[in-house]
Amino acid sequence: MRNIKKKSNKVSTLAIFSGSLLVAASAVLTFAPIIKSNAAESSAEVETIVRPVLAITTDESLLNFTLSPLAGGSSESKPVVATVDTNSTGGYELYFSSEDNTTAMTSTTASDTIVSDFNSAVTLANMGVNKWGYSLDNTNFNKIPTLANQTKIKDLDHFPTSFERNTTVNIGIKIDDTIDSGVYSKVVKFSAIAHESLVPTLHTITTMQQMNSTICAETTTPLASATRFDWDGSYHGDNTYVPRKSLKDTRDGKYYLVSKLADGNCWMSQNLELMLDSSTALTNATTDLNTRTSWTPENSTLTGVPTSNTWPASNANVSTATYSYYPIASDRYYQGGTSKSSAPTASGTSYDWEKTGIYYNWYSATAGSGTYTMTSGNASDSICPKGWMLPLGTTDNKSFYYLLATKYSASTTNIISSPLNFLRAGFFHLNNGDMEYQGSRGHIWSSTAYSQDSVYYLYFSSASVLPRDYSLKGYGFNIRCVAR
Repeated sequence: MRNIKKKSNKVSTLAIFSGSLLVAASAVLTFAPIIKSNAAESSAEVETIVRPVLAITTDESLLNFTLSPLAGGSSESKPVVATVDTNSTGGYELYFSSEDNTTAMTSTTASDTIVSDFNSAVTLANMGVNKWGYSLDNTNFNKIPTLANQTKIKDLDHFPTSFERNTTVNIGIKIDDTIDSGVYSKVVKFSAIAHESLVPTLHTITTMQQMNSTICAETTTPLASATRFDWDGSYHGDNTYVPRKSLKDTRDGKYYLVSKLADGNCWMSQNLELMLDSSTALTNATTDLNTRTSWTPENSTLTGVPTSNTWPASNANVSTATYSYYPIASDRYYQGGTSKSSAPTASGTSYDWEKTGIYYNWYSATAGSGTYTMTSGNASDSICPKGWMLPLGTTDNKSFYYLLATKYSASTTNIISSPLNFLRAGFFHLNNGDMEYQGSRGHIWSSTAYSQDSVYYLYFSSASVLPRDYSLKGYGFNIRCVAR
């Protein structure tokens, strides 16, 4: 049920014939719904009560009409814009009416009235003389509704854009020379109702670190057959669209495409590109650190091709120091998921998933928690943003197996197609200083150890997809995080 409160804005209309129609506006602030938000850090729960603002204003304090009455009738219309400001993410309703249950404009000096009594919409030209009404399109004019029968003129179910905050109502009047001159007046009223604020979704956050399980759960889960993207929440509830948005990692300002997929989880739709710096600690305020408050990498990310001096050749044992590699320019994009390039296929966010990202050994990927001595189980930490984690190397929820084998029946074709968009970007192994299997294979870390030497990971090639293969901890693989 929506918790709603109303606020009113009165518009006073005055007319002088021959003379002016005057419009005045006032706004009244009323109570709006309560938003409850929970934040948890170190088992401490914080509850915040926020009272949204709901205000109505009009763009005219005086709206003047000057009419010279003619035997056949003379007419004019002028707009008044009602602006509703609210911070309710559930939107608002806007109503229009007379201030009471009478609608005639009356004069303090003349006995005549200007009435609003026609039963169906009319044009200003066809409106009867000595009548007035309102229109939302300045073409079809309706009689002024009474207070008891307020007319709803706008209904939004989402946070209003700047354009959606404004509503134009055109006031139209038609008079002839049979009416007495004088000042005619009537007060009309705009009333607004704030809807209950909605639970945030993927489309209402802006950073990776804002993600949590509630936000992901409230975002529409698409069908596995869905390939079209909902970029702004316009198709909320429509499971034939895949919710997708670009979110900023607050650690370095880089943006990542994020998608809600058919397994019900929110996934990074491109590879992590966080540069590690041996002089800069990662903290649990922004990073997926669950057993410590901070972690400092032993080595910075390499920007030149690794050698035996910068990445040890014994891949099985590289699990007690961080090794990572940011590929040279010619290897930084994979067009269509298969062909390496120095630039994406085209500009625009729809192609951002082609970025190769950085290659990390498993010790780096797990922020030092995945060591050589770990023979089973899941690493406790990772270099994913806070609120995210390395996928599990099991068959459970939040694993590559559950996503690809259970929900998508992943093939060598659809794993590199929308909406999965994985890259066959190869991996780094110190073999004559070359990247291996670029364009034909892809390798993504999980958090789950297989043995002292090896870890479960996602392997896919032009010939097969193995959501739960295993390989050596010292190799340089890519990372894609899943929301916790």
